Amino acid sequence: MPLKIIALPKVKEQHLTGIFGNFEEVVNARIAELRESKLPSNQQRVKFFQYLLDLVDPTQYAAVQARFLDPDVVDKKSDMLKYLDPIVWFESKLALAVRLGLDKAGPKRILDLGTGPGHFPVVAAYFGHDVTGTDLPNRTTGVVEAGHLYGALCDVFKVSRIAHKITPTDDLKALKGPYDLVTSILTAFNVDAKKRPWTTEAWQDFFGRLRENVLAPNGSLFMSLSDNKLTPAVWARLKRNATWAVDQNKAIYFETLEPQRNPGAKPTTRARSTRRAPGEEQTEPSRAPAESGEQSR
Repeated sequence: MPLKIIALPKVKEQHLTGIFGNFEEVVNARIAELRESKLPSNQQRVKFFQYLLDLVDPTQYAAVQARFLDPDVVDKKSDMLKYLDPIVWFESKLALAVRLGLDKAGPKRILDLGTGPGHFPVVAAYFGHDVTGTDLPNRTTGVVEAGHLYGALCDVFKVSRIAHKITPTDDLKALKGPYDLVTSILTAFNVDAKKRPWTTEAWQDFFGRLRENVLAPNGSLFMSLSDNKLTPAVWARLKRNATWAVDQNKAIYFETLEPQRNPGAKPTTRARSTRRAPGEEQTEPSRAPAESGEQSR
C-alpha cells in the first residue's frame, strides 16, 4: 500500500517524494530523467542507480519506511527522516566520491567516520573499494535501539560498521586500521565534554593517533566540518597543511597527513587555501545538496 505523504516540518519539501515513494519507482524515475541527458556525469549516475536497484531489497526498504513513517509514531521534530530519500543523498555522495578520485583509483581500504545512514560507503563500494563505517554504539544495531534509522538504513544498504565513539583521548586502535583513506562527512565528534570545539592541540593529537593507528603510510584524510563545531582560528590552522580546502562548506582534504606546522609558518603552495578542490567548478545539474548543513551525524 502506498504511503500517504504527511508534512514533516524539519524536512525540505524536495525530499518528500523520495521519502514516501516506492523505492523502485523513485529510483527508476530518476534513471529515466538522467537518460534524457548525454552528460557523462549523468550517465554515471544512471549506472550507479542501476547498481543500487540490484543492491537493495525493495521489500526491506518498504519495511523501514513503514516503521519510521507510521503517522502514529513519526517524530516530526526531527530532520532525520530526510535520509529515506534515496536520490538526493546518493547523488551528493557520488559527486564527493568523484571529487576524491575514487571513480578512477585502484581498490582502497576506506574508513568512514560517523557514517550515519551509510550513503557514502555504498557509493565507494560501487567504485570497487572496501569500505567500513563507524557510528555511535546505539546507531549500529538496526531498528531496536535509539538513533536506529541510521542502523536500519545501513542494514538495507549492506554497510559494514564498527560501533565506536571517538573521544579526545581515544587511541583509535579499535578502528582496525590501516586504511588508505579516512573520511568524515559533517564531522560531529570534534567537541569536548562541554560541547566546546576542539582546540588546535586537540586536532593535532587526533591527527597523530590517525597517523599512528589508523592510516596506512601515505594514507589520506577527507573531512567536511560544521561551523558550530569549529572556530575560525582552528579552521585557518587546519588549512595550512591541507592539500585543498573549501571555505564555503568547510571541506578539507589531506593527501598525506603530515604533522601540523608551527602557527607562524607560512603555508606551502600545496597547502594554500586558495587551491581549488577537484571538481569545484563543475556545474552539471544534480539534485545533490551542498555538503553543508544537510547531513546530521
